[in-house]
Amino acid sequence: MNPRTPGPLPYRRLEHTSDVKVEIYGANLAGLFTNAATCLFDIVLDLEKVRETQSVPVSLESADLSELFLDWLRELLFLFSTRSLAIRRVEIASIDPTRVKATVFGEEFDAKRHCLKVEVKTPTYHEYRIEKAEDGYRATVILDV
Repeated sequence: MNPRTPGPLPYRRLEHTSDVKVEIYGANLAGLFTNAATCLFDIVLDLEKVRETQSVPVSLESADLSELFLDWLRELLFLFSTRSLAIRRVEIASIDPTRVKATVFGEEFDAKRHCLKVEVKTPTYHEYRIEKAEDGYRATVILDV
């Protein structure tokens, strides 16, 4: 099994007693951030039912890669909670260890159609790590639910 793609998804759920712990993979930083968005919204709702009727630009700058990744997840959750944007897909325009510019595609959340699975509050620092591996990048994060 290729560690970047454990089965059909670019992430895998890990055991955790009360929250959701995931390990996300990417061949490069753009892939890691794209797969993080897929992971997050696949956990939150029925991603297959989300259409691409809206696009929203996202631009973030952080002190380092570790903070940028968590800020990315926080921004996606912010768009979901404040603009009701269910995100289906991400296009990364540019990325480096301190900045990301992207466009997210999705639609307004509809509770009847999108089937909310779990409400994610925020990514946590507990057991969090992001690392460059031989075959790309890997991030482990616990999502507070």
